[in-house]
Amino acid sequence: LFWFRWITARQTTFLLWQLLAAILQESEAAHDEPEELAAQARLLVCGYSLMLMYASSAPPEIYGRVIRMPMARQHVNLSGAWARDYSPVRPLIRGKVALGSGVATEDLRRECEINEQVHEGIADKLLPSGVSLLRSPKPKGGRQMSRDTLLWLYDGIFLTCRAEVSHHKVARQLVRRLHAIFLDVTANDLYPSFAPSEEPPRLRTPELMQRKAALPDCILEILCFVGAPAIQAHQPKTVRISSPMRELRFT
Repeated sequence: LFWFRWITARQTTFLLWQLLAAILQESEAAHDEPEELAAQARLLVCGYSLMLMYASSAPPEIYGRVIRMPMARQHVNLSGAWARDYSPVRPLIRGKVALGSGVATEDLRRECEINEQVHEGIADKLLPSGVSLLRSPKPKGGRQMSRDTLLWLYDGIFLTCRAEVSHHKVARQLVRRLHAIFLDVTANDLYPSFAPSEEPPRLRTPELMQRKAALPDCILEILCFVGAPAIQAHQPKTVRISSPMRELRFT
């Protein structure tokens, strides 16, 4: 279950980043709807934060054995910086973009701050030593991989293949994954009773507790957004993602 969550949340995040990058590109040319675009971006950043919490819902012992060790075997210094979809949205997430004024833009700014808090809280929970794979000792005598090789390695770890596909297929892939996550959380909760996980203080603030409780509602909101006419105007470069399972079918 936790390996499925780790892979599926990452694949979902790639797609959310793709859509978010398209909105940011659209906002650069739009002058009459900045608040609407900011509201759309806020929803996707919120979805990204929830995917981080969903992916890291395993107790530390299970994370170390089931997730961290297999990833380290792929590359001892594996880094999220190798995620190729992150670069276009990183300035926004890190608060490096001038957002202007307005209710929606302030909400977006706050959402990015919450995302940083979630990152720090997950590190407190899963890496009490503070040593991530990126900061682990580098092997002596190892040959440096090219940037392009690292990008493909990162995709491969998360069972992702890339190709130019239609926007409709991107939306379908996102819907499939969000649907699977919705069913999982509905059946097992974010923190399954058979594998309880103690959260650090940064993940137990009233605001984040409320977000986690509303995870299914946020998923439904994103699903509605993906099917809304507003998103049909965005035609980002897309990805084809290979599922870690066979084709999912829902009734």
